[in-house]
Amino acid sequence: MAEPGGRILVVIREAEPLGLADLLEALSPEWEVLACSPEEADSLALPEGSLAAVLVAAEEMSEAWAAQWKQRPRPPLVIRVSPQAARAEPIPEGPWDWILPASFPWPRLRELLSDRPMDSKPAVPVRKVLLAGEATVGKTSLVHCYLHGAFEPRRRMTVGVDIHVCPVEVEGMAVRLVVWDVGGQRRFAAFRDLFYRGAAAGALVFDLSNRLSFYQLIRWWQELRAHAGSIPLLLVGNKADLPREVSRGEAEALARAWGTPYVETSCVTGIGVAELFRTLAGVALRATRPEPE
Repeated sequence: MAEPGGRILVVIREAEPLGLADLLEALSPEWEVLACSPEEADSLALPEGSLAAVLVAAEEMSEAWAAQWKQRPRPPLVIRVSPQAARAEPIPEGPWDWILPASFPWPRLRELLSDRPMDSKPAVPVRKVLLAGEATVGKTSLVHCYLHGAFEPRRRMTVGVDIHVCPVEVEGMAVRLVVWDVGGQRRFAAFRDLFYRGAAAGALVFDLSNRLSFYQLIRWWQELRAHAGSIPLLLVGNKADLPREVSRGEAEALARAWGTPYVETSCVTGIGVAELFRTLAGVALRATRPEPE
């Protein structure tokens, strides 16, 4: 089997959250799953030999595009995912190695990836974590600020869930956080049980300049406890650069009542953002670390 720590690139035109959620949940303990649009795929700079597979779910990607992957010194498995396919079929000739139906059971992808030689390197721990809270409190901006070191003022609202891979170093250890950024709209509540499944930790985010988002934390707390169990949680007061409607004392009192760490952040100034992800990685590691015998 391929060594843990390899990557699977998923090229998809419209990110269908539930299908991508199933794929990521099945594979993220062993591989890093990168999802991108066809336009982004051509500009990705990835180390040679680091891709175990390229899954293409965008119909417009041509055989010529697929063939370029086969010309690499250490080519990945190149797989087309097609709603027209009735069953999984290997393709002996041509640029595609496999054609898979959209309904393919993703845990079985491990069978296709077995015996694919990959770089031998120490496994990097992978932990699924959640960012939850009301819409527009800045959850996606926190991830963008952490990954890119900048604030992007014109971000679209998260629809359902966004999934990000964030490398973090904590306690001298490299960790890969698979961050599920959960949309705050009520209409997605029915899907959240799937989004929360398998999480090691979570962060409840509110807007320091919006008292209503602070009051709504109790609903998010109850929802996470109902669907994610007793995973460790952080309380995060975001937008610390704006005039406050919630004092630090109020937020810290709530954190003490819930027994959670409290972090204040600003995506504009960058304050607290790295601390948030280090703290989240630390509690996720400790929550899932095997007990000594």
